[in-house]
Amino acid sequence: MRAAIQIDGAYLERMLAEEHGSPAVDYSKLVNKLVNTVITTSESDLQLLRSYYYHALPWVSRTPTEQEAEMHKKKMGFFTRLQHLPRFDVYLGRTQRIQNDDGTYTYQQKGVDVMLASHMVEMSARQYVHHLVLLAPDGDYVPAVNIAKSMGVIVHLAHGQRPQASSELIKVADERIELDSQFLIDCMRHSY
Repeated sequence: MRAAIQIDGAYLERMLAEEHGSPAVDYSKLVNKLVNTVITTSESDLQLLRSYYYHALPWVSRTPTEQEAEMHKKKMGFFTRLQHLPRFDVYLGRTQRIQNDDGTYTYQQKGVDVMLASHMVEMSARQYVHHLVLLAPDGDYVPAVNIAKSMGVIVHLAHGQRPQASSELIKVADERIELDSQFLIDCMRHSY
């Protein structure tokens, strides 16, 4: 039996910041803990196929400010480190800057949800996985989760303690994994 993990990186960052004070998470440990949680709740012979991480680089103007260039460099370094983890793929959308009526700006990721949902449906249709752990909050994933389930995939929704995940997504998921402080304690990066 195989499992895949799909992580909405922006959601994970926000949830860790709001609920746990932005701890230094070791992504290998996080993925292993998620798979081991699925093993204890269902299959004993489960193997990790791959982890998929979805995010976007920060928005950068045509002539980047020093701060924009530094944020971009830092985020790119983080994504590169993730790509060097075993069985860990990083997929990047883009960030769009939208001017509000009051002159302030809002930044939105584009393409990330579609990539995640497409990979979920493809893995399910090709029968690559039997279990899928979705670490994401968006109700837009409900149709993809329903397709995966209709193809025999068990979908585990990983989420924070606060009700950030959509109620529709919570209802449609087969199982839930709450990323509380006790869960995350084994996922911390040790300082060297």
